Amino acid sequence: MAINGNSLSERVTRWQVVVENLREAEGLSHIAADLQRLEEQVAEARKVQNQLEDLRSQFRAQTARVRKLAIEGDSLRARIGASLRSKHGFTSEALIKYGFKPLRVPRRRSKKPEAGTTPPAVQTGPGQPVKTQAAE
Repeated sequence: MAINGNSLSERVTRWQVVVENLREAEGLSHIAADLQRLEEQVAEARKVQNQLEDLRSQFRAQTARVRKLAIEGDSLRARIGASLRSKHGFTSEALIKYGFKPLRVPRRRSKKPEAGTTPPAVQTGPGQPVKTQAAE
């Protein structure tokens, strides 16, 4: 049964089948040069595939290492940020110099109603008219 598929591995396997089966065939001297080239191609393709697998393995190891370094780096940055906040204060603009956002100073709203606004209505009870706070 023929091997189907277009992946490089499947194609190289098909090449290998041709090389192995034609190596012992007689009377095919007219394709000997092409067969030799195909055999070299198979060897080169296998070599490149092995190199790719080695690189994938290295990539996975390096990716895991980078993730670990990122976690440790974030932890150290957070510790340094906490130290800077304790020294300069949480709302200090000096934190910006080091790449940290200072906390915003909370704004307080005045308790007096603004001019031109009506106070909210207050319900006094059933059947009685609605009074406003200003009328009391």
